[in-house]
Amino acid sequence: MTNSSNLDEFYPVGGLNTASYDLRADLDRKIFEDPIPFYTRLAKSLAGSLGVLELGCGTGRISAAIADLDIAVEGLDLSPAMLDQARAKYPDLVWHPGNMCDFDLGRVFDLVIIPFRGLQEITDVHDQRRALARAFAHLKPGGVIALDLMDPDLRYCLPEGDPDFVELPIFPMPDGVGKPDSQLRITAMERTNDPLTQRFSEHWRFEEVGPDGVVLRREDAWHHLRWVTRSEMRLMLELSGFVSISEFSDFKGSPPKYATNQVWMAKRPD
Repeated sequence: MTNSSNLDEFYPVGGLNTASYDLRADLDRKIFEDPIPFYTRLAKSLAGSLGVLELGCGTGRISAAIADLDIAVEGLDLSPAMLDQARAKYPDLVWHPGNMCDFDLGRVFDLVIIPFRGLQEITDVHDQRRALARAFAHLKPGGVIALDLMDPDLRYCLPEGDPDFVELPIFPMPDGVGKPDSQLRITAMERTNDPLTQRFSEHWRFEEVGPDGVVLRREDAWHHLRWVTRSEMRLMLELSGFVSISEFSDFKGSPPKYATNQVWMAKRPD
């Protein structure tokens, strides 16, 4: 069995995690609320000739869904491995390597989106503010930002963390990865919390399992996120210059509700 760990990069090039991202995202969409219709509806109603910018675009699934509506869209992501997948799957779209905290594309858009809790991938509050400032700078006057976050249940944000393991359903091995008759086992391992910085770190294990049950390959990685309260998120948007701020607890426009989702929309002033 090969065993590798990359604790600094959650989506390494050639890793089982990166290759299986879309499989896990599709599972999330079946279990939880699917965010893609929300973002495509927004793009359809708000995007004009300047188009849409997706920050933290990952493998490009949301940008591709927007492009299917004949709407101009571009994506930006920090991970070379994720952008490699986006380019391979959707070669006709525009993909930018870059850090959403510090980028300049030299143009503005009608709509900027940060889906799939992308802002929480930034684990420093000052950098989260920087990302919102860069989004603001890339919006036309009157343009809109939309993003979603996980609303923290503070019972699970205590210093002791969570030692429990959760094994996901067995996945088929992604195309071009591993042996054709093997399967992918993914386990969410322990989680540690730092209430002072509102940062939590999840240990994930990815294993290629042969038909005889033998583990052929194992990869361990830590996923670092920062939780954001509703009041904090509203304040960050206000300090970044946004107005007409709206918040919801789901992608259907339901009123805010504790420990569900945070779905935000805000405007750059005209």
